[in-house]
Amino acid sequence: MKRLITTLAILLVVIVAGMTALVLLVNPNDFRGYMAQQVAKRSGYQLKLSGELRWHVWPKLSILSDQLSLTAPGASQPAVTAENMRLDVELLPLLSHQLKVSQVLLKNAVIRDLPSTAGERQPGSPVGPAEGPGSPAVGRGWSFDIARLDIVDSLFVWQDASGNQMNFRDLNLSVRQQKNKQGQFDFSSRVSRNQQNLQLTVSGNLDASQYPQQLGLQVTASGYQISGVDLPANGINGHAVFNAIWRPSGQQFAVSGLSLQANNSDFSGNIDGQLQPVPRLRARLVSDTADFDQLLASAGSSVSQSSPHVVRAPVIADTASQPLQQTWLRTANMDISIRASNAIWRGLPLAHLQLDTTANQGLININTLTGQSGAGNFSLPGQIDLRPAEMQVSFSPVLRNIELQPVLAFLQLPQAVKGTLTLNGQFRGNGLSNNDILNQWQGEASLGIDQLDTAPFNLPQMVSDAVTRSSDRVQAGSLAHSPVPELNGRISLTPGVLKITQLRGESHDMQLNGQGNISFSARSMDITFALLMKNWQGDSRLVQLLADQPIPLRFYGPWDKLRYALPIGQLLNGDMRNELRNRLNRWTDHTDRTAPQK
Repeated sequence: MKRLITTLAILLVVIVAGMTALVLLVNPNDFRGYMAQQVAKRSGYQLKLSGELRWHVWPKLSILSDQLSLTAPGASQPAVTAENMRLDVELLPLLSHQLKVSQVLLKNAVIRDLPSTAGERQPGSPVGPAEGPGSPAVGRGWSFDIARLDIVDSLFVWQDASGNQMNFRDLNLSVRQQKNKQGQFDFSSRVSRNQQNLQLTVSGNLDASQYPQQLGLQVTASGYQISGVDLPANGINGHAVFNAIWRPSGQQFAVSGLSLQANNSDFSGNIDGQLQPVPRLRARLVSDTADFDQLLASAGSSVSQSSPHVVRAPVIADTASQPLQQTWLRTANMDISIRASNAIWRGLPLAHLQLDTTANQGLININTLTGQSGAGNFSLPGQIDLRPAEMQVSFSPVLRNIELQPVLAFLQLPQAVKGTLTLNGQFRGNGLSNNDILNQWQGEASLGIDQLDTAPFNLPQMVSDAVTRSSDRVQAGSLAHSPVPELNGRISLTPGVLKITQLRGESHDMQLNGQGNISFSARSMDITFALLMKNWQGDSRLVQLLADQPIPLRFYGPWDKLRYALPIGQLLNGDMRNELRNRLNRWTDHTDRTAPQK
């Protein structure tokens, strides 16, 4: 044992002495020209090192450098600048004065993918023949034959074809190369733009065996969190796994085997597209649960009508000032298909949701938007135009047997009645939020309301009680418990006001007509129902009067303090006065006939 310890100690002394001798005998600045030459040979970029190179022997034998830059031929701005660089080198090649780098570390780097950093062919320079499918590409593969690349606390600046820039801050990237130019990577960064923040972490496998023609990614774990304006209050967060292919020459990407979780929603499917020259996206997604109220800021929002009206400032900025999702929607061509077994939209549970939409640089056509709600179904085809300064939308809703209470909740009306709604209409306006729909849309529709339950204010019961209180000569019998007949009619919507132009229903013992206005801005209504109830019992003259005379029932005022008017007394008193006048006339006539003749 003692001999083993002595041997190890001698070996350690030899290693330390050898490394010390290398540090003293080998000057790292001797490799400055060699490194610049190798970078130019493998990538064409010009490497510039500032300051003296120096050794660092623990925990690895490394060469340290201060500021450096990488510049493409003909570029006006460096593509990469860094405050510090560390090159981990192998010991044995140094014995023969050769440099073999096993790991590169860049710290506080700025990486730019901008037009000013792109290389340009110098005038008069020779143009090589186009590469065929089987010809080897110069520089194919990774630029350096190194085992590991680390970029720490850095910034990546990327600009799309429209001139919009995105800054990836706090960027950390670790790439570990294996055989055949394959390896693993870990990436994390955050993006801030127009008061929106994205935090992203990704880990997976990298396949660069066909680079630069193609780069393959297998994301085995990822997490993200998006927050800020025009997003849900708690933001959007989740994780995803997928396989991806990136083709740099055409700025094309393809994502397969996607499994995405966003808040309490899940999606799976395939996505492909390109970034330049015009962004393009095609997606085919399926979902078990899609909660759009947790994904879209406007879907679940309900702006109080009593709040002051917000005047929108004039738009004076270009698309670069728009939130990220609006910038993409305004510039991209898209073809998206979503199938969801269950979905939630504006608090309404939906089933078998189908969405097919296409977009052409800001003009979005919703070709199919169908689903089921309870025992009913709906279809909402429409169009959204993002090209003007203010969003313009138009929809042609078709509803069949949809529960009435969720519709009343969407319109911010009291949910005091129940029933099913059938509607077929045309509407247009600006914006998609509840406040926009209620105060900036217009249109008209035909509608039908079935199985109407007006409890706690039962319309026939209210009329019957009013008649009974006004006169004991007539009563409604079983009519007070008769259901309201199916109603059909038309409505029209102007900004802030819903007008019921016609509403009519009839059964064997009742006839009902209604009309009036609902003001969303004032949160008030003025609606009058005219009820004609049949088969009254009692005084024959009053029965005949009530059978022929519709009884008006008016609801008016703020809907949180709703009032009603039911002028039964005036109707009956008017009848009694008419009856008294008729009796007086008959008595006068009888008196004139029976008076003695002079």
